[in-house]
Amino acid sequence: MSEDNAITAEKAALRREQMDKRDAIPRPMRLLAGHAVMGEPYWSILGANLPKPGGVIATYVAMRSEFDPGLLVMRLVNLGYRIAVPRITREGLAFHQVKNAAELEEGPFGTRQPKASAPILKPDLFLAPLLAFDDEGYRLGYGKAYYDRAFAAHPQAKRVGLAFATQRMDRVPREAHDVPLHAVLAVET
Repeated sequence: MSEDNAITAEKAALRREQMDKRDAIPRPMRLLAGHAVMGEPYWSILGANLPKPGGVIATYVAMRSEFDPGLLVMRLVNLGYRIAVPRITREGLAFHQVKNAAELEEGPFGTRQPKASAPILKPDLFLAPLLAFDDEGYRLGYGKAYYDRAFAAHPQAKRVGLAFATQRMDRVPREAHDVPLHAVLAVET
């Protein structure tokens, strides 16, 4: 087995393990994490990466047991930031402006995404979902490299992961296309 194939297999096994670990966090604890991320030290870490008000925050709509950025996004909107949510296209992720949840529709893989007619925005900051992360900022995603390609397409944008502390690993396996995060807001549950 080649080294690339070995890393791909290792990541696939870790995805199942990390998803089970995340799914085991009780829903009330996941909801409390959404509140906790707006306090310290998380807000200071995020603040160090925020663009000026009016900037574009690319976020996601939580699915399954992902960390839900909803409350944080509402606070960012109130502070004057524009919000963009990914739409899956043949080329990867396109980030469309969203002003409220009513503008979303069903997308692939159980996602909720903006309509294709919504304006496309250039992200200044990514709030990224993940299955696992390490102290060097590498993240384990769902395996399609959508976010890594989006990070590479917008290298000027800051990259912040949202996670539960239990998702931390000593080292996330990496491939050449993996792009590290600038920070991870890892909330204890």
